[in-house]
Amino acid sequence: MNRTAFVCFALTSLACTSAEAQGSRATAPITTLAEANAEARRRPDPANFTDATHIYDYAPGAIYEVYGAPGFISTVLLEPGETIVTVAAGDTTRWMVEQAVGGDVANARAMLLIKPTRASIRTNIVLITDRRTYAIEAIATSGQTYSAQTAWRYPADADDELAGAPAALETLNFGYRIRTVRGFNPHWRPVRVFDDGAKTYIEFPPAMATSEAPPLFVIENGEAGLVNYRVSGSRYVIDRLFDIAELRLGAERPQIVRISRDDAHAPRTARRGRRP
Repeated sequence: MNRTAFVCFALTSLACTSAEAQGSRATAPITTLAEANAEARRRPDPANFTDATHIYDYAPGAIYEVYGAPGFISTVLLEPGETIVTVAAGDTTRWMVEQAVGGDVANARAMLLIKPTRASIRTNIVLITDRRTYAIEAIATSGQTYSAQTAWRYPADADDELAGAPAALETLNFGYRIRTVRGFNPHWRPVRVFDDGAKTYIEFPPAMATSEAPPLFVIENGEAGLVNYRVSGSRYVIDRLFDIAELRLGAERPQIVRISRDDAHAPRTARRGRRP
């Protein structure tokens, strides 16, 4: 091979290698999105039913599964007095999504009526109200099993929800990320974490009240140390701040939920007033 041919071959090989690297990097965001969506997904839990109504604990950013079946209507109930602003479905050809209002005038309750036209399909529904935003994933199954009714359990009003938290609401920092890093999402996975500049509060769903509570470990310098906390209602109250902590439950292969502060190295005064 002469010098000119060698140079051309080398340049071609380099271009192919670069293209392959770029193609490899191009798949990374998809993987990241799939993992994030899996962590955010909430599924029906036998412990959270009242008759045929499945009740989710509302958490901003979560994805809530609703199951439908051809020939059946699944009802999504909103909080009494909550008003629907916008509804958008990814697939409006094979899914029927309609708004309705139930109850009397004084206690009106907005709802969605969801029905698939066939089995083995799915779509997403974005529901925006005057109070919050819901991310719903509608899944169609075959047979006669479906989500008859789906509703949410919400945090109490601002005056009540921070019982045991002495700071004013606008001074609290809600900038924490909650991720399941081992095992499936446990029913005790926290719904939110916040601090008041001195103490950290970990809020759990009501379902944890009937199960074993996970101990808390703070990660510092790569080492996990058990941390003392006290229980106030549905919260752990920790008399300190931390950058990374883990809730662990189980012996040989414990379920692990990691809590990390979004801006651990930023000045704390710049983070006030952020809510989930």
